[in-house]
Amino acid sequence: MIKKIVVTPALFLLLLMSLCGCTAGLALQGLSSGAPVAFDAKGRGKADSAWYARYDDVVQATLRAGEKLSFKLEEKNIGTDRSAFKFVDDKGKKLEILIERRTETVTWVQFNVGRFGGSVSIGRLMARQIIVEVAEANDFLRDYHPTESD
Repeated sequence: MIKKIVVTPALFLLLLMSLCGCTAGLALQGLSSGAPVAFDAKGRGKADSAWYARYDDVVQATLRAGEKLSFKLEEKNIGTDRSAFKFVDDKGKKLEILIERRTETVTWVQFNVGRFGGSVSIGRLMARQIIVEVAEANDFLRDYHPTESD
């Protein structure tokens, strides 16, 4: 009874508060669903993340994720330690992704939907899909089982 009257509305209010203002970073934390990925919202349409996965695996997962979500790949620059992608949706909205090798086992990824007109939720969806792609390829460097944590 207490859960229905107090806890559920409080959790809903916390969720609503996390989606705006300076606590938006809390909303991004939920995207990883236990995956070895740490997210941080930077504001102005940007978020970055650190992945416990090899650079090449994250790059390939990003390409697969873009394809699965039917984004057009407008730009692709793949280097040995740094890659940049620009994806575009059917409305012409852009999503830029920068990926860097930080160590042999840590990869850094920045998502940028732009300061004006971009959709942060599209960036979150893409990040989530990249997590799924890395997990399905069994490329996280520690065990991750999405069916157990989703």
